[in-house]
Amino acid sequence: MSRLRVGLLANPAAAQGTAQRTGRQVAHLLRLAGVSVVDLSGPSAHVARARAEEIRDSLTALVVVGGDGTVSLGAEIVAGTPVRLGLVPSGSGNDFARSLGLAINDPEEATRALLHALSRPVVTIDAIELLSTGEHALPHRSLALGNVNLGFDALVNARANSARTGLTSRYTTAVVRELRGLSPLPYWIEIDGGERIDVDATILSLCSTGMYGGGMQMVPGARVDDGVLELATVSAIGRTRLLRLFPRVFAGTHTSLPEVSIQPVREITVGLRHGRALRAYADGEARTVLPLTARVLPGAVRLLAELPAARSAQPVLEGDQ
Repeated sequence: MSRLRVGLLANPAAAQGTAQRTGRQVAHLLRLAGVSVVDLSGPSAHVARARAEEIRDSLTALVVVGGDGTVSLGAEIVAGTPVRLGLVPSGSGNDFARSLGLAINDPEEATRALLHALSRPVVTIDAIELLSTGEHALPHRSLALGNVNLGFDALVNARANSARTGLTSRYTTAVVRELRGLSPLPYWIEIDGGERIDVDATILSLCSTGMYGGGMQMVPGARVDDGVLELATVSAIGRTRLLRLFPRVFAGTHTSLPEVSIQPVREITVGLRHGRALRAYADGEARTVLPLTARVLPGAVRLLAELPAARSAQPVLEGDQ
C-alpha cells in the first residue's frame, strides 16, 4: 500500500474536540499499515477545505473525522473527482455513517474498514446539490449526502444545534419545545420540472439516506446509490398525533400512516407562499433560506466503504396504528 496517499481532515469542534484526538489515532494506524497520510485539519472548515483542495489531485482518498457536517464538507471537496471519501464517525449524530452500518466512535474498527475498502472496487454514491433560488438571494451552492430538512424538522434542528447536551436528548428536547408553536407551513413545490403546486405540511424532508436526528428512519427504504431522492411529507397534524408519530420514526414503522407520503424525485424547488423565513438544514448544518432548488447528482462521490443491504421498515404491530 506504499503508493496510497490519504488526506486526513478532522473537525476540531466535533464531539467536544475529541475528533482531533481520534484523527491522530487513525493517522497513526494508517501509517502503521503502510499508507502515506497528510494531515489537512485546520482551525476552521474554510482553512481545511483550502488545504485539501490544494493537494486533492495527489490523493487516493480523503478521510474525514467528525460528524455529518464534516462528511458533507468532505463530499464537497471530492465530488466529481477520482478521490474516494472515507469516514471515521466521531460526531454527535453520525447519521450518515449509521445509515451505512459503520462503527460509531471506534477508531480502530473504522481504520480496519478503511483499509479493507482501499483494496476493494470503487463504490459510488449520490450527492444532493442545493442552490439558492430566491429573487434576492446571493448565488450559493452546497452539497449534502444524507438529507435536507425543510419543515418542522428544520426548526427542531436549529434549536437542537444551539443546545449543549447529547444529540438524542437535544433533539428530543427541541421537538417538545417546537411543538408549542406547531402549525403547518404553506409551501409551493415544483417537482422534476412540473407545475407549481401548493402543499401545507408539518414535515418536509428530501432524503438520500432517510436517517437523521440520531437514528430516526424517516425513509427506511432509501438508498444512497439509486440515482433518486425521496420526498417525505407529513401533512398537517396536531401536537398529540405528531408526538405519537416520532417514536415510530425511530423504528421506521410510520410510513403506512395516512398523514405520511413518500415519493421519488430527482429535482425539486421549494418555497413558502407566505409567513416566516425558513432556513433549510442538511446533514445537521444550516443551509440557505427558502426558496431553494435541490437535485440529485447520481454517483457523484466515490465512497471508501461498502454499502449495506437495503433497509426496510419494521412490521407494524397490531394496535400500533
